[in-house]
Amino acid sequence: MKPKKSIKSYIYERDKRKCRLCSKYLKYQQASLDHYLPRSKGGTGDVFNLILCCKKCNNIKKSSIPEDFEELMITLFKIGVRDRIIKASLPRFSTKDINSITESVDRLEAINNYVVFQSKTHRLYVKNNSIKKIIYIGSNNSSE
Repeated sequence: MKPKKSIKSYIYERDKRKCRLCSKYLKYQQASLDHYLPRSKGGTGDVFNLILCCKKCNNIKKSSIPEDFEELMITLFKIGVRDRIIKASLPRFSTKDINSITESVDRLEAINNYVVFQSKTHRLYVKNNSIKKIIYIGSNNSSE
């Protein structure tokens, strides 16, 4: 399945028009998107798992899992929320609240078909470039 052109355009600009693996500058037509954590290993099509990649590096990487995948995905998640490409329609939380919660994220997990970004105080359940639920840890309060 090909990503939407708008997603590719966003990632092309986010990654500063360079292959994230070799730093080569790419023309838009030369650029491909790589699932940093491969789909075959549980990776998703969300923007925090897609990187700009030249065809050569994409072919070399294939379905290997980079050691820094968790760190990079957390960083790209934070950027995606800041850029509002990752959305949240949760009435209890303002954009400012969501940005603040997101900045404290320091780990990720996979739980029931969601990618879960977690801080010391919150879990953010993400699917299809959307924050579906935020749970305050240590309480039964949640917003869906």
